[in-house]
Amino acid sequence: MKPKLLGGDPVFATLTHARGNNAAIGGIKVEIEHGWFAARPSGTEDIYKIYAESYRDIDHLQRILQEAKILIDGVLLRDSDNQ
Repeated sequence: MKPKLLGGDPVFATLTHARGNNAAIGGIKVEIEHGWFAARPSGTEDIYKIYAESYRDIDHLQRILQEAKILIDGVLLRDSDNQ
């Protein structure tokens, strides 16, 4: 998954490892100039969790969250179809 836009902003990083120590983050983090989202599977439930932040406002945050859910759902559905 390599999205080009998130919340109307160009994506500048898609990470699966931490920048500082290159440790696996157990999910994915997508960064834009004015915010980010991270998604990872829950350790206790059959769900995934999305964390997000906007440096603009609540409307921008809601857009990031909505687009993140669509992206992650698409990846999970595609992966389940390939099993």
